[in-house]
Amino acid sequence: MKSLRIILSLVVMALIFGGCAYNFIVEEQVIDPSDPNAPEVSFSGEIVPIFTSKCVSCHTTGAQLPDLSANKAYASLNTSRYTNTSSPESSLIYTHPNPGTSEHDWAKYSDAEAAKVLTWITQGVKNN
Repeated sequence: MKSLRIILSLVVMALIFGGCAYNFIVEEQVIDPSDPNAPEVSFSGEIVPIFTSKCVSCHTTGAQLPDLSANKAYASLNTSRYTNTSSPESSLIYTHPNPGTSEHDWAKYSDAEAAKVLTWITQGVKNN
């Protein structure tokens, strides 16, 4: 009887501790847009995925301007209306969905995404 209690206690403890799961959330690295040594931000590799996940549901061909679908985003944004390389912080593609200042409640950038977009503009709005 005593061995049955020990076995039962071990099984219960194994179930309790074996059922624990740890989900580690790795925070995105926030780039400093003013750092001249910041790694180059890739438009196709880093900016387009942000638009795809946050913006394309509304900003697509035949819908709300600018068209941020993957194949048309650069052509739509490469104008002084949306990007301002002399004053990147005032660029509409940065300010409108910016988490700190925007009234665009339905889809805002995360802090890391906003920093990437601002860095991309600061680095010269390259189609890379």
